[in-house]
Amino acid sequence: MAQRPRDHRPQDPQRSLPPARLVIIGAGPRAIGVLERFAASAAELRGREVEIDLVDPCMPGAGRIWSTDESPLLLMNSRARDVTVFTDDSVVMDGPVVPGPTLAEWAEEIRSGHRAAPTASTSLRAEIDELGADAFASRRVQALYLEWFFGHVLAALPTTVRVHLHREEAVALRRVDASSWRVRLAGGAELPADAVLLALGHTDALPGAADRANAEFARRHGGAWIGPSQARDADLDSLPAGEDVIVRGMGLAFIDLMALLTEGRGGRFEPDPRDGEPGRLVYVPSGREPRLWVGSRRGVPFHSKVRGESEPAGPRDLVHVTAQALDALEDATGHLDYARDVLPLIASEIARAVPELAVDPAVDPAAAWLDDPLRDLVRASAPDTAPDAASDTGPDTEPDDVDRRRALDTVRDEVVSHVEADLAARAVGPATAERALFQTLLRIHGVLAEHLPSWRLTEDSRHRDAGRWFSLFSFVDSGPPPHRLQQLLALERAGVVRFLGPRVRVTTDERTGRFVARGGAGTVVAARALVDAFLPAAALATSASELLRSLVGDEPIGVESASSPGRLAVDDSLRVLGPDGAPHEGLWAVGPGTSELQVGAFARPRTNAPSFRRNDALARALACTLADVGTPHAPRRGRTGTPVLGILGTGKLGTALARTALRRGFHVEVGSRLPDDLVRTALPGARRDEIARLTDRADAVILALPLHAALQLDPDDLAGAVVIDATNAWGSADEDALAAARRRAAEGPRSGAPGTSTSELLAAHLRRSAVVKSLNHLGYHDIEELGVTGRAVALAGDDPAARATVAAVLARLGADPVDLGPLARGVDLEPGAALFDGWTTRAQLAHRRSERLAA
Repeated sequence: MAQRPRDHRPQDPQRSLPPARLVIIGAGPRAIGVLERFAASAAELRGREVEIDLVDPCMPGAGRIWSTDESPLLLMNSRARDVTVFTDDSVVMDGPVVPGPTLAEWAEEIRSGHRAAPTASTSLRAEIDELGADAFASRRVQALYLEWFFGHVLAALPTTVRVHLHREEAVALRRVDASSWRVRLAGGAELPADAVLLALGHTDALPGAADRANAEFARRHGGAWIGPSQARDADLDSLPAGEDVIVRGMGLAFIDLMALLTEGRGGRFEPDPRDGEPGRLVYVPSGREPRLWVGSRRGVPFHSKVRGESEPAGPRDLVHVTAQALDALEDATGHLDYARDVLPLIASEIARAVPELAVDPAVDPAAAWLDDPLRDLVRASAPDTAPDAASDTGPDTEPDDVDRRRALDTVRDEVVSHVEADLAARAVGPATAERALFQTLLRIHGVLAEHLPSWRLTEDSRHRDAGRWFSLFSFVDSGPPPHRLQQLLALERAGVVRFLGPRVRVTTDERTGRFVARGGAGTVVAARALVDAFLPAAALATSASELLRSLVGDEPIGVESASSPGRLAVDDSLRVLGPDGAPHEGLWAVGPGTSELQVGAFARPRTNAPSFRRNDALARALACTLADVGTPHAPRRGRTGTPVLGILGTGKLGTALARTALRRGFHVEVGSRLPDDLVRTALPGARRDEIARLTDRADAVILALPLHAALQLDPDDLAGAVVIDATNAWGSADEDALAAARRRAAEGPRSGAPGTSTSELLAAHLRRSAVVKSLNHLGYHDIEELGVTGRAVALAGDDPAARATVAAVLARLGADPVDLGPLARGVDLEPGAALFDGWTTRAQLAHRRSERLAA
């Protein structure tokens, strides 16, 4: 077992000290991974109470990048068996191992009934049921796994550690004194902190000068430009059917866009096996696809994932890329040059592992055979003129342009041959050498993540070689599922995708109003649309995050890394460096926006993953810091801007509504008979409380319980609340309760006569509350399967202010609220009534209402 001996310190309850405060900004998988390690090492707190403020407008656990709302076409690039958020005994760390299921094991536990299903969506549940260990899960299933992980972590925290969610952005950070900080939220509230962890993950970027120029050029000429973004955020509707589109980038972002623009527009792939090509496909177009002209620096897509990549192959150790070898190559100032010192070690390590694939490092010390497979195609110069107009056969095929047609044909043959050979080696045959290469690069990455921080490179190497290793590692080890490359080949055969080759540059032509792509192999293409198929570059000064920009603003707290330009400088312990170069006390940062060598937020099991090692060390540093804090902190200032939604009932409807509300940025408090740990696990991010306290904090309270139970609630507990009545009368218990309610109403100010709505009877019972009928006409399956985004949702109530509150809640959930007026009109929303079902849009509802009135 690789775990180091633990530091056993005497336990001290420290009950006389006020709770220490930790603010974590960002609640994606990396942040929750640190929180899991914090829970595992809670003994380091020595009994100290800790209040943790977790700040993120997105769903905790999944964060901004992973979402259950994504298209099922967007897949992970790792097999389910190779994805875990839990440590194991391969991880060299000081904290204890807390085992847990891989993504594949989690899905199997749900299928077998040993774990509760995290969704009522029939399509998502079907994906979980069909997810095999070697399958590539959709990103939305991974989002569910990460949401569950967050709930699991909350349930594992000791009672002395309490987590408070703030579903809004942090916009500013300032130091109060030598040992404390304050974090300002978008709503104006300020959170005091003894320690702060910045874990914002991938953020959007403000458009730079080149981006603005491309956008303006496209607008001026009636074209389209899609800038760097997540595929799900791209405005793909701006790319018309049949339009020629230049795509710059051939990495994973391109693969996602390719899927959305083909299968996502109604096309389909059908098996077309051939001898030696069992996975070959044919594409049947829908006619709605654009035509994609794709190129990049290398000119080829990332390598396919390797079949059986976890089965041992090749050497199990490294002899060239080691800490000792790196130390021996340092210059007099303690620095290394990546190209001169490190890359030859990498090339030698690869040649040792796969001599049958590698070129002799003495001949190719830069491993260009692997990193730049189409290098021989690159010409010293390319034609300077672009075609004037597109034709039926492509914008590059004027009859007199033989050279350009020949260049495109040559590039096509080379790219197709490369992809076919890659699939044959990695997905069809024994793949032994490819597995050895994959595993060797994984081991090299582990060493470089630990021993080659960017500051260790010479200044010239930092600027020349920034990101070079991670680019190679991703190209070889982080590619798409094999069938995605089979789809790419099928799309090329169908004429939907064409290749521009390596060293693609894009310019604009004002005369023709087109973007012009020129490849290093002589290819030239012009089109009215350009897509940049890659993520925004991490740059503090241009980040869309106001907080990150402020860190290097007029009153800087941090500094851009000299070794990783644009990124926040951190030291080996991930502490943020100030403008003077000294690390701040109580301030840490992790993720792609920092100078740490990039590591994944989750990892393959049993690989001593760098992310787990770093998370453990960071969590223990946080725990030790908080344990020793002695100065009372100032109170919070202002109320957070996160809307609070109370939900009574954690059955199927209540659970579906709670999950939806959490994903839409609500703070959710539930009234339930379930114990706290089960609520945390079933509804990650929700909080259980007594009804009266819940009512005091909530903007509105949804009754998601049986009608007879709602009629038995203590009216005083809901006094002053806006109550959303989502109940329906089902069964004899509800009918008996309604009969009793009618008798009581007949004796009071409200009529209990037949025709009185159930909500009016409920309002008579909850006489000190403002009752609004809504949400009862949505099924729990529909809520999680289809969502409420864009769907018309009716509401009726007697209090105009309460109706406005409920309309705001529905709008935040993504719905289109339709106000029917007084509560009596809620009778039309009851089961069997005219408006209970049969409509989803405002126009359809209006039509049904007119029919109702006409009748």
